[in-house]
This record gives sequence, structure tokens and C-alpha cells, in this order.
Amino acid sequence: MKPRVLAVLIAAVLFLTAAPALPARAGERPAPPGAAASPATPQESRDEGPGPRLHISRNNSNVTISDVAHVPRGAVHHDDIVAIFGKVEVEGEVTGDVVVILGSADISGKVGGDVVGILSAMHITDEADISGDMVSVGGPLSKAPGARVGGETVNLNFLDFVPFLRGGFSLWALLWICFLIKLAKLAGLFLVVLLITALVPRRLSLIADAFPKRWGMAILAGLLGYGATVVLCVVLACTLIGIPLAIALGLAAKLIKWIGLASILFLLGQQIGRNLLKRELSHFASVLGGFAVYAVIYLIPILGGFFAGAMSVLALGISILTRFGSDEPWRRSAPPVGSPMMPPGGPAAGPPPVYSPASGPGS
Repeated sequence: MKPRVLAVLIAAVLFLTAAPALPARAGERPAPPGAAASPATPQESRDEGPGPRLHISRNNSNVTISDVAHVPRGAVHHDDIVAIFGKVEVEGEVTGDVVVILGSADISGKVGGDVVGILSAMHITDEADISGDMVSVGGPLSKAPGARVGGETVNLNFLDFVPFLRGGFSLWALLWICFLIKLAKLAGLFLVVLLITALVPRRLSLIADAFPKRWGMAILAGLLGYGATVVLCVVLACTLIGIPLAIALGLAAKLIKWIGLASILFLLGQQIGRNLLKRELSHFASVLGGFAVYAVIYLIPILGGFFAGAMSVLALGISILTRFGSDEPWRRSAPPVGSPMMPPGGPAAGPPPVYSPASGPGS
């Protein structure tokens, strides 16, 4: 691959990192104060169909985010075009490079530089004339036989192996990926909850009994527990020796949270059985019923994230308050001051025996 193409790829990554700070119409420069508004040039006003269009001005780099960059037939754009989450339509001429990231491109005109697509659907027609390289990474490339490419053609479309990404990367594909990640996390949590339920069912019952009376303190304890864990992990990770300790502390906090979460799900399943089914559910059935409700709410976009965070704070807090479901409290009551300590077991001590000399015959 030519150094010019590598430079374009590096520039694309930099544009991704700087995307939040770029305006939607970066190609338009603000007019100086007091300057009169100039009439629109033919290339800016021509072929403006329905929907947003990026106005392309001469001698200016153009970046569009979630928009359409359109070069109409007969117009010449004397610089590069970069589209992020957008679309590029080139019917005229572009003297620079065309870079599309997480979008799509339709090239039917002339491009003086390279055409690079990253996770984007690229469509090159018979009329297209590309002087540089044609590079498509992670997206489908449709190139007509009559299209002219002066440099190399590189097509690395690994998205064909994913069914819902075969048409290119889009907003729906991103939602699908988020949904699959959530399903994978739910599957792992389901196995962990079942394992905890099988190993420590009595602890889950004790925590579930304490939750209705101590849920307020559980919120405070959970927030303090998360804060202390983050601070300690950061401090330990500053040294090479402390990195394993930081990892162990994070895993311990997760285990404590999972125990509390399993207890809350057990309590929720119990309430479902008593109020809806009018019967007592078994231990496993209660946990499974509570987990089903948790999974449905967790899969709701945006709301599911807030719900999972709140449940994590409650789970960690109630598990800490109940000493992970132990019968013994964190602080044992001390005996009253001055009370005698009785020895365990045995008869009570009486008065000391009195010995009297035995009387003999000579007394």
C-alpha cells in the first residue's frame, strides 16, 4: 500500500477522535463581522434535493458528520472530502482524496486522489475515474467493470461474515451489536447467579430478608463501596506489584455485588410468586423469575443502563451491610463492664470446705 494511502488512514483515525469537536458543516467558514452575505454560487445551490446537503466551497477542506457531502455534475471541488457517519456523492470532480468512515460513498465522477472507505459501503459506477488508490476496509465494495482506478484496489471486507453487517456499517448495525453485547452479558450473569444460588442459598435468604428494612442504607453503602474500590484500584495500579492486587480487589467487589444481586432477584421472584401466582416458589424458581424481570428491563435502550447501575449499587451495598449474608453482624456486642465472667459449664462454685481435726482415742 502506498504511503499516501497510509497517511489517509491515519488522518481518518484522527478525524474520528476529533469528531465531537467538529461542527456539522465544517466546510462553511463564518463571515467576518459586517461583511455582506455573498450570493450562493452555482455549485453550492445546484442539485439540492430533499434532505440535508453539505455545501462544498472552493479551496477548503470539508468534513461532514451524519450528513451528505454532494458534488453535483459539472462542479469541481478543489480539496479533500471526509465523511463520518455520513454519505459522499461525487458526480462532478474532486481534486483531493475522498475518505468515508462508518458511512457510504457513491462515486460516479472524477477523483484526483485516493478513495478510502472504512466500515463503509462503497459503490463505484462505470463513469468513475479515480486517479489514486481505491481502498475499502471492513465494508462492501461494488465496483463496475468500466470504472477506472489508476492505483491499487484493496478490498478487505470482513463484515460479510456478520449477517446484519453485509450491507455495510450503519446505525441499525450498531444497535444490533449493542444488543448482542447485552445478551452476552446477560448470559454470563445468568450462569453466575445460578452458581451462587446453588452454593450459598442460606446467605441469599438472609440478605433478602434484610433488604426491605435496609435498602436506604444499602444505597449509601453501595456508593461508598464503589468509590473506595475505584480509589484503591487506581492507587494499587500505580505500582507494578500492586497491579495483581488491584485486579483481585476488582474481582472481589464483583463477587460481592453478584451475591447481593442474586439475593435481590430471589426476593423479587418471591414477591412475584406470592402476589401474581398466589403460591410460594422454590429457591431456584424465585431466582429465575427475578432474573427474567431484570433481563427484560436491562434490554431496554438507555433505561436498561440506568437500571443496571442502580441495581449494582443496591446489590453491593446490601451485601456489605449484611456481611455477605452471614448470621453474625459486623460488630459483636461486648459484655457489660464489671460483670463477672462465668466459666462455661460445671457446677456453681460454693464456699470453700472446712477441715476439722479428727478426734482419736487419746483426745
